[in-house]
Amino acid sequence: MRGGWRLPLILLLCIFLLGLVPRLYSAAVLGWGWDGPGTFNLVNFDEGGSCRATLRGFDYSTFIGRQAIAIATWLDAGPPPGISGDAAAVGAYCHGAEHIRVARFYSAIAGALTPVLLTLLAFCLLPSQPAVGLTAGALLALSGFHISESHSGTVDAPSVFFVYALLLAAVAATRWRRALWALPPLLVAAVWAKYWVFALFTLAAALPARLGQVVVRGWSRWRFCLAVLAVVIAFGCLSNADFPPGAWPLLALCYLTVPWRRIAPAMIPLWLAAPFVGLALLQVEVIAGYTTGDMEGRFGSGYAAIGWHKWLRNALNVPLVLVVGLGLPAALCIPFGVRALLRQGGPWRGWLCLLPLVVFLLFMLVPAPVTYYRHYLVLLPAAALLAAMGYWRLPRRWARMGLPLFLAWPALLAWDFVGDYHHDPRIALRQWYPQARPERLFFSYYVQPPRLPGVAQGLFRESYARADGGVLRQGQYLLLSENWYDTAFANELNGPLTGDLQRLVKTTPFNAQFYRQALAGEIDYLRPERVLPVTNFMPELVLHKRWYGTFQLFVGDIHILRIVP
Repeated sequence: MRGGWRLPLILLLCIFLLGLVPRLYSAAVLGWGWDGPGTFNLVNFDEGGSCRATLRGFDYSTFIGRQAIAIATWLDAGPPPGISGDAAAVGAYCHGAEHIRVARFYSAIAGALTPVLLTLLAFCLLPSQPAVGLTAGALLALSGFHISESHSGTVDAPSVFFVYALLLAAVAATRWRRALWALPPLLVAAVWAKYWVFALFTLAAALPARLGQVVVRGWSRWRFCLAVLAVVIAFGCLSNADFPPGAWPLLALCYLTVPWRRIAPAMIPLWLAAPFVGLALLQVEVIAGYTTGDMEGRFGSGYAAIGWHKWLRNALNVPLVLVVGLGLPAALCIPFGVRALLRQGGPWRGWLCLLPLVVFLLFMLVPAPVTYYRHYLVLLPAAALLAAMGYWRLPRRWARMGLPLFLAWPALLAWDFVGDYHHDPRIALRQWYPQARPERLFFSYYVQPPRLPGVAQGLFRESYARADGGVLRQGQYLLLSENWYDTAFANELNGPLTGDLQRLVKTTPFNAQFYRQALAGEIDYLRPERVLPVTNFMPELVLHKRWYGTFQLFVGDIHILRIVP
């Protein structure tokens, strides 16, 4: 590149390196040396899932796993021959150190490239405002949430990379038709990486402009948004396990939002059919599974058991993820970015390419039954773009002077966020063992105690606490991981309303009551002895931990309870 492209290329390289260094470092060191030199412990039990699916040991998307296995094979770290279909052997390989290293490096590089894609996307959408793109890319590169998903060998960060590669190609194609050739393979990659079917809505940007004029004819901007929201709410009601049978005619109330006399005649049948189309779609088992969930699951209640509490949980999770993911200053700028977007004139076809993100946001706000925080990751780059747009709406002098502080906040938050992994309580647990010298103990999922000779330890089942704890009393200690007992408390799956034990997700009333009483010291044969906590200093993480528990899924407090006679 020559001339005016030299500086942008240097800045893009800086953003890439800003994102790569923390991601690659954590990918290389996490889990190593816990039990001595050269030992490896899995930190995130979702790592390697696509690898397991590729080797027919797990039911999941194989797109990322195929690539990771191909790279590992090229590096002479491929799977042993003949293990395909053997779930135990497949799990041992895919969770082993050699494959996890490859999967993490793949994820870290994809994660570091995503801020570059976001910057280029902003350059295409806002060519006269390069500062917005550079700020958005830096925000994403410094996001502790995005870093933590990028240093794990899961499909989440690569999935977001392919989604934004598709969006960038789609936006570029609205200006340069040569980019059209990249759309088909990128669309396949964006959907296949994590079954993200919302990527198909990118095709809306290819529809004729005349069709768009027919769709919006007779609508004001706000009334159209209200009508779309009404249809989404109607779909959310239909997909709620607590929606009364036979009450579906009430959904016709959404018709009140439609200006029937002003809309195009061709659109009248579509708006009339909208609630009934939603009702028909929910009769399809796959769609019902992704919007309603099941009442029962492997660990007790299923995702559908939350009922009407889902509405508050979903509405709360979206802002929580954005605040913790980008930092409070950036999150406060998002509404101003939305206002700036709505106030600017056309052309709109480039922005229409981002429609998949809007549809996904509406899905996560209302009907989504499964709401682990990692599922919101694809919204984070778009939120960073809106935050940057809002920030540069400030007076230019103030914005330039305040930019270092604006970026320093998410950098500190990332340090605190990623530090949870580097100071994992499971490491401190190794220091407790020589002091306590336990002989018999039970531990819950994700505690991962060290395997030591002479220590009888087994996985705790909630059934051991039944019948006055007869089985549990045979142990000396009970070790509980927050990542397992948090189903008894407010979290991203339960929401803030946890008074009704029947409405908690992935647990049973007995299990939830047991965990609450055990941690409160209300069970006569369990005495709380020590807590190995996750500690934070940034207000976003401190407040989240106070009201919603530790933000991370696989790193959390460990409670050590002594079993007394």
